[in-house]
Parts: sequence; structure tokens; C-alpha cells
Amino acid sequence: MKKNQNYYKYYLKLLFILSIISIKAYKIFYPSVQKIGKGNKKIVCIGDSITYGLGVEFRRTFSTYPYMLSKILGKKYKIFNYGASSRTLLSTGNHPYKKTSFIEKSLSQNPDIVIIMLGSNDSKAINWNAKKYKEEYLKLVKTYKILLKNSKIYIMTPPKAFIKVKNDKSIQNKVIRDEICPIIREIADEANINIIDLYNFTKKRPQWFFDGIHPNRKGNLFIANYIANIID
Repeated sequence: MKKNQNYYKYYLKLLFILSIISIKAYKIFYPSVQKIGKGNKKIVCIGDSITYGLGVEFRRTFSTYPYMLSKILGKKYKIFNYGASSRTLLSTGNHPYKKTSFIEKSLSQNPDIVIIMLGSNDSKAINWNAKKYKEEYLKLVKTYKILLKNSKIYIMTPPKAFIKVKNDKSIQNKVIRDEICPIIREIADEANINIIDLYNFTKKRPQWFFDGIHPNRKGNLFIANYIANIID
């Protein structure tokens, strides 16, 4: 009898683990779009799991920073959350953002404002390539500038990563701080577009992140307010 109970517990634990893996895999390969508001002014938010709302996913309708940004800016705005978990800007990364359909979809919205934040997942040792990152980011920015001549484009530095894990598959704050953020600032200057410095805004606020990488509800609220004060 005890042996059967142990087997049952093991089976339930295995089923739970497999369910979590399946959910995460589904979000990586089939990311969903969050649409907030009904206003005439459109904002598209391009990004990874931080934009998507990982960590607040069970309250995603109300707790992502794009949702909170909509509530702060008011009824005249409609915001599209094109965040996709685990995505890299680099086409050579393990999960390239360009393999989603979100770039094409965001362009088709003919938005008034574009906000791009990609880089956290690029910082992993298995992905990082500084030269290609800058080249491909500039190419992406130029695509939006050419096809959306009347849109305001903002590129955001990723927030600080408050983790100390060091392996090939972990996000590395040192790469974000010392390489990715400077490259994003260079791109803003070279492409003559706007920058939102989320790294410096978050660098002393570990309490805004539930796992050191993804903002909790409070963190998303502060981030949304910070963005609103810059773009409005």
C-alpha cells in the first residue's frame, strides 16, 4: 500500500513538472499578443519575457508594464504587447525574436510609438556576439524608421539582472551593463532615435523583481510610470 502511495506521489510530481515545461515551451513557440485600450494613438511594445509579463502571467491582464502604461496614459491610447518569452535580438540566438511574426504584425499596426527592449537573453554566453548584436539592432531600428516615417521610436536598455548564476545559459548582468547598454546608447546616437535607460532606473531596486530578472507587479508599475513620463 505504501509503495503504491509513493508511486502515486511520484507520478503527480512528474505530471506537474511536465505540465510546467509544456506551458513554458508553448509560450516560447506560440507567444500571444496582449491588446489594451481602444484609443486612436497606438503604441507597440517589442520585447522578451519582461515585456510579455513572465512572473505576473496569472494576472497578466492587469500586471504587465504595457497594460499599466495604458492605464497611466489614458483612453486615447491603444497598446499592443508583442513580448515573447526567451527571445533574443540576435538571429543566431537560441530563440530569435525575428522568428515570431511580431515584427511584421507591429509594422502593420502603423503605430504612433514603437518601444523596443531586447537584450537580456542575448547576454547569455551561448548567444552573445557584440558585433552582430549592434549590426542586427541597427538593421531592426532602420526597418521601423523606413517603414514608419511618422512614428516615434524608443529603444530601452534592459533592466539590471540581479542574479549571480554563471553558466552558458544564464543571463549575465556584466554583459548587460558593460556591453549591451553601451551598444544601445551608441545605436540611439547613430540612428538618431530616443532611448529609455531602464538599466540605471532599476539598478538599485532588486525588490522590484521576483526572481532577479522579471519585474513583479510593483516593478512593472514603476517601469510603466517611468516610460510614461518620457514618451508622453
